[in-house]
Amino acid sequence: MKRIAIVDDDERVRNRLKSYVERYSETHTEPLQTSLFSFPELFLTNYKPEYDIVLMDIDMPGMDGMETARRLRELDERVILLFVTNLAQYAIQGYEVAATDFVVKPVSYETFSYKLTRALRFVPESRRPSLLLRTENGTATVEMDDVKYIEVQGHYVFYHTHKDVYRVRGSLKGTIEELNDPTFFICDKGFIVNLAYIDEVGQNTVTVGEETINVSRTKRKALLDALSAYHNRK
Repeated sequence: MKRIAIVDDDERVRNRLKSYVERYSETHTEPLQTSLFSFPELFLTNYKPEYDIVLMDIDMPGMDGMETARRLRELDERVILLFVTNLAQYAIQGYEVAATDFVVKPVSYETFSYKLTRALRFVPESRRPSLLLRTENGTATVEMDDVKYIEVQGHYVFYHTHKDVYRVRGSLKGTIEELNDPTFFICDKGFIVNLAYIDEVGQNTVTVGEETINVSRTKRKALLDALSAYHNRK
């Protein structure tokens, strides 16, 4: 199922676009789910890169659509963005924020259907699950399968990836709950390892690339079982 976010301060427009999405979903047999946001700030607060398409107005009080789109791109580079606006003269600026298209209000269903069909062609069949990490230097979107292992020290969590190490405030429990993925296994009280990157399992260690990570005695059998299940799923 593909997810669509609608960001518009006009309730009538939000509801009309929602009804268009539902009509499109039914007539095209395309499972679509909508989330409605009345203000940009509400949309960006605790944003997670889980949407496939964002339909956004430009002329909104406070933070306008262009500024919202710029901030959105800092959090999610891949989501498909369509401006739905009565300010067609500004929609041309959409290239600055990699907008795919724009729809001029008032929106007819026929026009909306055509634009949505085009936008859906750009949506990959499956987006790689990703994490939005709030670091001391800002935010970073990290694809989960790029995370090799995670280290917890005190109140900080270190995400070790191919390219970098990201430090965020957090806990072991909170990290596991956010990951919610059996590919990640707690091998010791301070380490979570991505099963995909385990090269070798020793008596009380695992090797991930050039790193050697401890495995508690009580976790070793469960780790081997999880590793076997992971490779059987592939």
